[in-house]
Amino acid sequence: MNALTLWNQTQVMVSHAYFERKEKFEMDEDCYAVWVLFAVEAGKFRFRIGEERGEAGAGDLVYCPPGVVFQREMVSPLELHYIGFEFAGREQTELIPLLPSSLARPLDGKRLASDFAYLRKLHFAADSRNALRKQMILNDIWQLACEVWEGEHPQDEMLRLEDSDDELMNRAADWLYKHAYTPFGMSTLSGSLGLSPVQFTRRFRKSFRLTPSDFVRSLRIRKVAELLLDTDLTLDQIAARCGYENGFYLSRVFSKSMGASPSKYREKNRV
Repeated sequence: MNALTLWNQTQVMVSHAYFERKEKFEMDEDCYAVWVLFAVEAGKFRFRIGEERGEAGAGDLVYCPPGVVFQREMVSPLELHYIGFEFAGREQTELIPLLPSSLARPLDGKRLASDFAYLRKLHFAADSRNALRKQMILNDIWQLACEVWEGEHPQDEMLRLEDSDDELMNRAADWLYKHAYTPFGMSTLSGSLGLSPVQFTRRFRKSFRLTPSDFVRSLRIRKVAELLLDTDLTLDQIAARCGYENGFYLSRVFSKSMGASPSKYREKNRV
């Protein structure tokens, strides 16, 4: 039997309401019989769910389990999706211990914005087809949250990280994006920033919710995948273009990240 995980759970939408400008909460706290998602498009609010406190703003997802008190305080008017849902085939409290945080900040802002746009469009739709579409969107949003909680980062353009409040880390991210495909030492980069490798990793993770090594690896694997499908280059040649020492090491990294060897990936996906 597969181990219980967050990412492979299916959500069933119970309710959905969209607030274009919510200026106050009708109640400072509530406790729900189902799971609840506050998906924020604009504005800010402070929350406490159980022992966790935080502040949620644009692009943030706040999940509250059933039977847990959800306290909230408006900071600025919200553009908000309020969604009630259940997990298919599960006791609704079964997944609570697996939830690492009530708050998730998806890195793929473009995809989240697209999901929000569809939810706005389908807000008043009540027919079966559009109800199914809304449910699919809810599950896609859940996957974006799981990518944050479980440390996974899709290989797409979201890896052009949005600026953080830490200007030094913004510069570091820009340098990594430009030099990801060349051999370099992370310790050399951290030293140039006046930080130890540990300090750099912690500060980068705080700014972008992934480590600099994970960021570089994601960029490289994406480029490797493109070269496997679009060229006839050997693995050693691809390794040289993507910052890896040799094809053997690249194969190990690629297989671990993609779940298939480079040769199998090329064979199955090339058209």
